[in-house]
Amino acid sequence: MESTSNPRQSISILLVEDEGAVRELLAAILIKKMPDVVIYSADNGRSGLESFKLHSPDITITDIAMPVMDGICMAAEIKSLKPETVIIAVTAYTDTMDLLEAIEIGIDHYLLKPISLEKLFVLIGKVVASKTESFNRKRSEEALRLSEERHQNELRLTNNMLEQRVCERTSDLESALREQESFSYSVSHDLRAPLRHINSFSAILIEEYGAGLPSEARGYLDRVCAASSTMGKLIDHLLELSQMGRTEIKLEAVNLSEMAVQVLGMYQEADSQRCLDSNVAENAVVLGNRVMLRQLLDNLLGNAWKYTSKKPTGRIEFGRTHVSGEEAFFVRDDGAGFDMAYQQRLFCAFERLHGSEFEGIGIGLATSQRIVKRHGGNIWAEGKVGEGATFYFTLPVYF
Repeated sequence: MESTSNPRQSISILLVEDEGAVRELLAAILIKKMPDVVIYSADNGRSGLESFKLHSPDITITDIAMPVMDGICMAAEIKSLKPETVIIAVTAYTDTMDLLEAIEIGIDHYLLKPISLEKLFVLIGKVVASKTESFNRKRSEEALRLSEERHQNELRLTNNMLEQRVCERTSDLESALREQESFSYSVSHDLRAPLRHINSFSAILIEEYGAGLPSEARGYLDRVCAASSTMGKLIDHLLELSQMGRTEIKLEAVNLSEMAVQVLGMYQEADSQRCLDSNVAENAVVLGNRVMLRQLLDNLLGNAWKYTSKKPTGRIEFGRTHVSGEEAFFVRDDGAGFDMAYQQRLFCAFERLHGSEFEGIGIGLATSQRIVKRHGGNIWAEGKVGEGATFYFTLPVYF
């Protein structure tokens, strides 16, 4: 016989008792005490075992002395099927051997008849509390798992959106670079043609009519030629600056020390009358693009050469140091220097902190900054008017 109450049960109990009246009374008491309990019943150990296999209840309350199969044998079978099942054995006899055997097979509790309902409900209450705790723990774990899955899904969605935006931005950047390249070509082509005409016709005027021109007119014509020449250099440097953002970086070991010696030697050969005190640190080897790094040193050492030109004996130094724990390289001179209040303008294209006493168009440091940035480094400067300047830069060091 079995009795079922609310289908939303909190616990299920199997009653195995060969006396029908005792079994039905105990079932009625349990249902009255716990309306949500599900009761399964059997009148001997064999039918009790079959009922357990069919329903797998949370608690089995069994008599020990029963026909067909006693409670001890049935409990041993149940424990082999589901070790965590709570088994409460009841008997009218205090047989020590039965008690020892019950303990040996893992029966959880042992009660004497007549059953103390208070003790029985305490034991059942513990099982209910344990089951509730287990259920709440599993529910929390499930909620945590679902939350983690939701978080992972949101993270994947965010990553996908970011990847899409990166692709879109990359596409926009590539398009902008293509437009810049097209513009640079257009500037180069469209401006060079009129410049060639200006230079050509100016040269014809000087060659064929120069002798007959008033000195003032000849002076104007010379200034036209100089201006067109300057504009040609501006166009060349503009193209050079734009190409620094597109040139492919092919890394190799580059000895900056040897390169610095070569650059300074080139300037010295071009102006052998200059007195120069130079010092170049040895074995400054980095990873970088050889052509671009040559341009970098040419710009920095060229500036040092230019701004020390007013001194009887200029001093130029290329060296290495550490700044904030990172190795850095520097080009230092004792030339004209600059006011630190204007240091932010140093690396802007066409920005010049000196007047006409020094030649230049203000593009070299902007190009230098772009080269260093393309290599993943930084560049900055320190100076003082009349006392020289130091340009620092970082690059990947070759070990």
